[in-house]
Formats: sequence, C-alpha cells, structure tokens
Amino acid sequence: MNFNPATALVGKRLNRTFSYLVVPFLGIAIPNMAGVISNNLYSNWELLLSYGFFIVVALLIWKGNVRMLYYIRKYNVELYDDYFRIVFKYLATNVLYSFLVSTVALYGCNWLSKETPLSHTSILTASVFVVISVIFINNIFEIILLRKEMEYNRMRAQKMEVAKVEAELEALKSQIDPHFIFNSLNTLSYLITREPQSAKLYNDTLAKVYRYILCNKEKDLVLLKEELEFISNYFYLLKIRFSEAVNMVIEILDLNSEDYLIPPISLQTLVENAIKHNEFSEVHPLDIKIAISSNYVVIRNPVRPKEASAPSSKIGLNNLDNRYKLITRRNIVIENNFKYFTVRLPILKF
Repeated sequence: MNFNPATALVGKRLNRTFSYLVVPFLGIAIPNMAGVISNNLYSNWELLLSYGFFIVVALLIWKGNVRMLYYIRKYNVELYDDYFRIVFKYLATNVLYSFLVSTVALYGCNWLSKETPLSHTSILTASVFVVISVIFINNIFEIILLRKEMEYNRMRAQKMEVAKVEAELEALKSQIDPHFIFNSLNTLSYLITREPQSAKLYNDTLAKVYRYILCNKEKDLVLLKEELEFISNYFYLLKIRFSEAVNMVIEILDLNSEDYLIPPISLQTLVENAIKHNEFSEVHPLDIKIAISSNYVVIRNPVRPKEASAPSSKIGLNNLDNRYKLITRRNIVIENNFKYFTVRLPILKF
C-alpha cells in the first residue's frame, strides 16, 4: 500500500523538518545526555567535527528508518497481517537497525575521540537510549501520517459517496424522460387520427409541459407551487383525451405551495399510475385528490383495478422512492386499503 498523494506530500515535509531540525538537535543532545562527549576536552574545531560526526550518525539512523518505513508500506503491508507488520517494523527498523548503527558509531568514537574509552555496558546503555529516542520520534512521524491518511480517506469516501448519489440520481432521472415521451406520443397519435382539433391543443400544451421537464430535470428540488402548475398542465392533457372520465382536485393554497420544495416530476408519476392501473368512465370517473397534510403531499385515488391489465411492476413507484431517499433521505409512504390508494410524498420546508 503506497501513500496517497496528500500523505506523501506531508511525509516529505515532515522528513525535511526532522532532517534539518529535530535529528541534528538529537545528534547534539543525545551524546551529551548519555555522557559520550566532554566538551572541555576539545578545541572548537574538534568539537565541531565531533558533533558533525554524531549528526551524520543521527541522520543515517533517521534516513534508514524512513526508507524502511516506506519499504514496509509499499511491499509488505498486503503480505502480512497487522501483528507481523508491527513486530517486523519495530524489530527491523527501530530496534535492530538503530541499535547496530549507533553501536558501531560509539565503538568508532572509542578509537577516534579523546574521551576515556567507553565500557561495553556504557555503549549498550547509550545504544538503548538511541533506540528509545528513535522509537519515540518514529511513532510521532507515523501518527501524523496515519492521521493524514485517515483524513484523506474520509474525504475521498465522502466525495465517492456524493459522486455515487449524483450518478444514481441522474440514472433515475433519465428513466423518467423516455417513459413520459412514450406515453405522450401515444396519446398524440391517438388524437391526430380521431380528433385533429384536440390534437392541436394537446400539442401546444404538451410543449409547455415538456418545457418544464427540460428546465427542471437537472434540479433536485423545485417549489411545490411550480410542480402543481406542471401537474395541472399535465392533467389538462389527460382531460383532452378522457374528458369527464377523470377528475383532479388540488386542495393546496397558493400560500402553502410557496413554502415547500419537492423533487420535480413527482406528482406526474402518481397521476400517470392512477390512470394506467384503474378502470374509469364518464359514468364512474376516476377522482384524484392532491392535498397537504403534516409536511406531506398526499395523493389519493380510488382503487378500481383493470380486469385485463398485467400486474404492476412498480418501477415508477420504486424510482420515485429511490429519488426521495437520495434527495431528502426520506421514503415515500404508500397505503392501499383496497378502497383507496394513497401515496404520501415528503416535502421540505423552504
């Protein structure tokens, strides 16, 4: 597993900061704290060379640890479980590598420096001190990287979720247009052959209806007032074809409709379903009622199943429910007591 771009950039910056500031400081501080060097025994240039030596050793230890850390992440994380990774990382990098380099460096000091030669116990103690310091610094380094990785992955997951929702929403929207066009053209074809004058009026009104779809299909929400105007035009098309066999009553005040939002083309799906699945005639008209109740738009129609109709696939209702879940995070409510079919569409306060 490689570092993601954001973490890699932070890692480079941290590496530079540690290399230029923290590690050189430790290269000077640790020899003094461990009693490896006595400053009064050296001239200025000898002291400079000595500390330069320890800084080089500290950088060698640090750079080696960082290289191994990157190597483990790049090649070994997917090959071993987390426990093995922890043991391998700390034994191979922090402990073994740091201990060996610091021990060799300290024995080199015994040969080159003016100090009283360090005992094996003193060298071992100093090396352990170095290892503890390296573990502490490496943990800080990796904690910062892990936090950055978590932040990056969280943001990436959020962006992917948003992209997924947008893609699903567009897919659902695209299913509306072909369905609407198919039904509209069938109706227009029927009227052209039987009632040319009505066909002309139907065509003009259809243009208004489809203009609404074109203007709002990219939107997630529209004013309830606009949706009601659209469904009124749409129902007018139905009246041209079915005359008094269908009726629609909208019991929503204009004042109320301006205060709420609703996904576009929601009501059309339900009105279309009512026409498609129920028997009606001028003697027994299909009455569709639209009202507001407790932050829902309620659409109700009597249940009169067509005898010869195929079982409903419920694609339209499922699509509508999916749109609501994606946009409002709420489901539509469907009630069927075999006398009335009622659908409650959640609406949002503007």
